[in-house]
Amino acid sequence: MKRKITKKKITVLTVLLVISIILGYAILESASFPGKIATSEYKVTTEGGKSTFHEGVIYRYPGMVPLLSVSGDHYEMGLQYGVLLRPEVMKALESYEKILRREAEEEGIPYPILSAVLKYKAKKLSKSLPDRFLEEIKGVSKGSGVPEDAIITISLFYDVSMATGCTGILMRGENGTIIHARNNDWFEGEELGKLTVVVRYNATGYNSVTHIDYPLWMGVETGYNDKGLAFSEETYGVKEPNPNGFSIVYLARIALEECSTLDEVYRLFGRYSAIGGYGTVWSDRDEGRGVVVELTPTAWAVKEMEGSILWNFNHIYDPELRKQQRAKTNIDGWNWDREEIASAFPMKPEYEIKDAVKFLRAQKAPDGTDYSWYGTKRSICNDCGLLMMVFDPDGDGFYLATGPSYAACRNIYHVHGDFSRPPELFMEAVLIKPAVEEAARIRNMLVSREEKLQAYVDLAQKYKDDANTYFLVAYHSFQQSSWDMFADYAEKAYSMKPFVTEYKLFAGIAAYQQKEPDRAIKLLESIEFSELHPWQEIYRLRMLEKAWDSKNPEISNQYNAQKQAILDRYDAHLYYEKEIAPLFEELDTGGKEK
Repeated sequence: MKRKITKKKITVLTVLLVISIILGYAILESASFPGKIATSEYKVTTEGGKSTFHEGVIYRYPGMVPLLSVSGDHYEMGLQYGVLLRPEVMKALESYEKILRREAEEEGIPYPILSAVLKYKAKKLSKSLPDRFLEEIKGVSKGSGVPEDAIITISLFYDVSMATGCTGILMRGENGTIIHARNNDWFEGEELGKLTVVVRYNATGYNSVTHIDYPLWMGVETGYNDKGLAFSEETYGVKEPNPNGFSIVYLARIALEECSTLDEVYRLFGRYSAIGGYGTVWSDRDEGRGVVVELTPTAWAVKEMEGSILWNFNHIYDPELRKQQRAKTNIDGWNWDREEIASAFPMKPEYEIKDAVKFLRAQKAPDGTDYSWYGTKRSICNDCGLLMMVFDPDGDGFYLATGPSYAACRNIYHVHGDFSRPPELFMEAVLIKPAVEEAARIRNMLVSREEKLQAYVDLAQKYKDDANTYFLVAYHSFQQSSWDMFADYAEKAYSMKPFVTEYKLFAGIAAYQQKEPDRAIKLLESIEFSELHPWQEIYRLRMLEKAWDSKNPEISNQYNAQKQAILDRYDAHLYYEKEIAPLFEELDTGGKEK
């Protein structure tokens, strides 16, 4: 018997179908990045390297980053930004998508889900921004054709990802002036290293603000205003970020737009709580003051510059705020290597711009060891350095170097405050060893860990007389539990340079893997704790604990107790269980089979 379908039922089915289509489209839109790009409908006037639109102007000098100046209310500035910077924006979107796809692959998350989550987080975060910035984003969208939600996501990308490691430095210059400089480091920065742009916002009713960032980064990571204030920042890792906190890059832009003195900046920090942990470096050129303001989700602390030099790396300095620091930062060597190098920098009452460059280029420890090529050591100028900048203490722009890595070692140009003046070479590049350059390229590639490991293997085959190329294979094969190659490369690095402590550490681990506990014990017990960073000492003690286990359980227990004491000291038990212990469990089970 056929069931009669009434008009009412057809109407209901039609409505449900339409709703399903609308919901499906909405879900697809939220998961897509960057989304549908509209064609720009605006005409740009170009004459040589200069292009104009309304009150906006952009200069594209050969071999230099674009220099853009926009003027008007925030919507109009956004419109000029979108129109004039559109070629760079389109290129950047391709790079951002590559970065996000690589992140999704690394985390094992479908790309549409990752992009939807990032859009959701950024949209939520954007609701706390002053309306003028949302209007600016609308203008950028109108001018560039990029959907607003994609612009919001990119403009707040730093706040929802926080994946950088940088250096800040303040120096006392001649006649009480302030030299303020920065290295901008970004892990796996293969794509970002190509994208730097300089933007000056001449907002009606606000201070003029110039910043050096990436396309669609509408907040400020590195910038200054026309009142003499300058800002840069370093990321801190904290245990408990505050998802309801305020964007640090937009807080910096608010400060630069609205403040003329450091005391006015301080008052802002009483009004806004931070999302995570940040070392914000500020200088006031007119007052000759410099300061590091450490921000965390619960409090903030001020460290005024009292002597002739003050530096800041990626760890919390204030004793009270340090309790919020995450365990990985507590035990890692990234910061302490740079602190060691900085401690060897010559102390004097006054510095010059070239001194700031020397600091940012520094790679050698007090004993002369080159930390750019020594196991997992990290130098101030390192393989993640995409940008080096020094604000001109006389107020005429800044000094800039960019590159795919080791940016401070590249050519350094003086970018004038007047963008119509072509940048001028200030200091020439310094030599980077080919093997170091190639290893940095591998470090920054947006490929899988397995592909990187193979690239390190190829590097070792190319530079067969270089011990560190073998160590890099050993280290990364250990991190990936690639036991078929780990021991051979670890032994090769150690045999070539047995005086390098880290090579000896991994040679000891390799000996244990090869069922040579006596040799493992001999190698590992010959290393002093003072020679290692905490994470390396944890590795050493874990190996000694296992190597002694079948020989003398009492000695094994002693090493375990020492390991537990370090985990207690650095509050690293949970980190150990999640990140370190699984590596050694793999070694215990699969690592003994050659």
